[in-house]
Amino acid sequence: MEAFRARFASVFTDFHQFDQAMGPEGLSADPQVIDTWLERLQMQHKLQWEGDRVVNTQLSQGQRKRLALLLAIAEKRDVLLLDEWAADQDPQFRRLFYRELLPHLKAMGKTVFAISHDDSYFIHADRLLEMSKGQLSELKGEQRARASEDAVAQINT
Repeated sequence: MEAFRARFASVFTDFHQFDQAMGPEGLSADPQVIDTWLERLQMQHKLQWEGDRVVNTQLSQGQRKRLALLLAIAEKRDVLLLDEWAADQDPQFRRLFYRELLPHLKAMGKTVFAISHDDSYFIHADRLLEMSKGQLSELKGEQRARASEDAVAQINT
């Protein structure tokens, strides 16, 4: 069971902000991974590092979530669970997250569970799962198309 859990990294809606970057098995994080993802997450000018520690953690909620994602990626785990991660991002970065960062993570071989109510980005998901009344089911065909419509547009029809 421990080996299975070790494959997962997560960023939850209500998360603890760590200040140390760790790589696989608690070893030091790969500096190249940190530098690459600092740039991708547009945080290279926001964070100050001393070794593998972030020394300035006075960040906005969206920036804190970007840092949490960076630290999760640095762990080099196979599966990322991101609970409403984009909810605290500004519209431009939210778009970047769904259109560029998620495809990049997929290209890296990562499995990403992006939990979201952001229906305008559902079209970018490989699979669309819905949790309803404690049951998880995959939406396909017409169900998926309806779920991907703007919620306001659905109300007006």
